[in-house]
Amino acid sequence: MPKSIQLNNLPAMVWLVVAVVAAQALALVVNAVLTLTDTESQQLPATALFFLIFLYLLGAVWLLAAAVGVLRGRAWPRGALIVIEVLAVIVSISYFQLGEPMLGAILALSGAVVLIGLFTPALNKHLVQRRSTTES
Repeated sequence: MPKSIQLNNLPAMVWLVVAVVAAQALALVVNAVLTLTDTESQQLPATALFFLIFLYLLGAVWLLAAAVGVLRGRAWPRGALIVIEVLAVIVSISYFQLGEPMLGAILALSGAVVLIGLFTPALNKHLVQRRSTTES
């Protein structure tokens, strides 16, 4: 039987990664709402608009699941977050090219923080400890 998670003993890096990923998920939800209410996006066909909002919400759910997975010390979110954050950094380059340096910087910095945080010793130790306590 797995032991309960003690949230007060988690390293700061775990909290930082979880907070940044949760903020990215919140940004996707806000983006979905803005897409739904924006008059310019109403020029899209209804099916395209529905699919775009669905993808935003699906991404938000996936990010929240990954954040919870990191918080619980699971190993699976690392691979998922690496893919997502590398894509975030790649997309940030297009924001710089489009003349939106603030959005590009926010996306690049949040992606870099998560990518670096995923490989810190504190987070690795957290994942190994959680794995060893659930296997025994």
